Amino acid sequence: MAGSRVMEDRCIAEFEEHHGTIAMYPFRTDIWRNNAEHMRNYILELVSVIAKYEVVYLVCRDCDLQELRPVVPEGVVLVPMEYDDIWARDIGPTFIREAGKIKCINWKFNSWGGVKEGSYHPWDKDNAFATEIASYLGLEVKDVKLVFEGGAFLTDGEGTVFTTRSVILNRNRNPFKSLQYVDELLKESLFAERIVWLKQGLAFDETNGHIDNVMSIVRPHEICLAWTDDKTDPNYKRLRRAEQQINENYECIIHKIPLPTAQYMAASEASGLTQNDNAIDRESGDLLPASYLNYYYVNGGVIIPVFGCPEDDMVMELYKNIFSDRQIESIYSREPLLGGGGIHCILHEIPKLG
Repeated sequence: MAGSRVMEDRCIAEFEEHHGTIAMYPFRTDIWRNNAEHMRNYILELVSVIAKYEVVYLVCRDCDLQELRPVVPEGVVLVPMEYDDIWARDIGPTFIREAGKIKCINWKFNSWGGVKEGSYHPWDKDNAFATEIASYLGLEVKDVKLVFEGGAFLTDGEGTVFTTRSVILNRNRNPFKSLQYVDELLKESLFAERIVWLKQGLAFDETNGHIDNVMSIVRPHEICLAWTDDKTDPNYKRLRRAEQQINENYECIIHKIPLPTAQYMAASEASGLTQNDNAIDRESGDLLPASYLNYYYVNGGVIIPVFGCPEDDMVMELYKNIFSDRQIESIYSREPLLGGGGIHCILHEIPKLG
């Protein structure tokens, strides 16, 4: 990043240096199968990988502390806090630099669509989480009255923000708010010079199309974009439209990353879930939102999801070339898929403080 821009008021990009990572310990039985046992094991494996690169703040309930203290590796700090589920990306704060200081934006959260269309309710603890974790970190919070999630936008750290109309302009998030109003509010809140509005994200994404499943930013003016050449794939036209919209609005190199073979929930996986009126049903045969774009940066490395499908090896080779300056880690990531997300969705970077 150009040195002249570092101290300007701006939204901080996730590929920049981290102070650490926020992760969260699962407990729900209507989202995480078999009393969340498999997802708990996955989180412990994931934070062990991250802890090789930077400190991890593992948020957990008070009742889980005794279980976790003997098993978390060095470099993992346990943070007791209340929350409804573990989507740190979406419920955590957005970090900005303003007047030379790191500050946090607290967006409104409604579980990706409210009581009728969201994934679970209540979500009041999740809605309060950004403020709580910002207080823990000793950072000032700025409230923005917009329903928005961290996984719904990306920034290059130099004044450009990418998002999708299908999320933030959805009637289940911000009804009666115009594109012009939201565009201006995002520019003001994120110190953005421009917002690149993609029409939509991947098909059948329960978030209504978060951008972190569609694209990622390697560095300013270099992007990875999900891709398929299968004309029968419902994402075929969507991704070509996204490519066109990016090229029309942002000068950059685009690396096309194949989508993995379609993943579906197995009957044995669905049978391990409890069903209730407070969360959407997750059933055998459900299409899972698998994407290699849902990866996570750590200091000096990048953690890539793999799914045990034919595209894994090819994509890993692509990323080794794209991230020649970073250590590549891969982790089998079916468990977060079963709950509707990926690695990027359940983690949130804390930028270098000070």
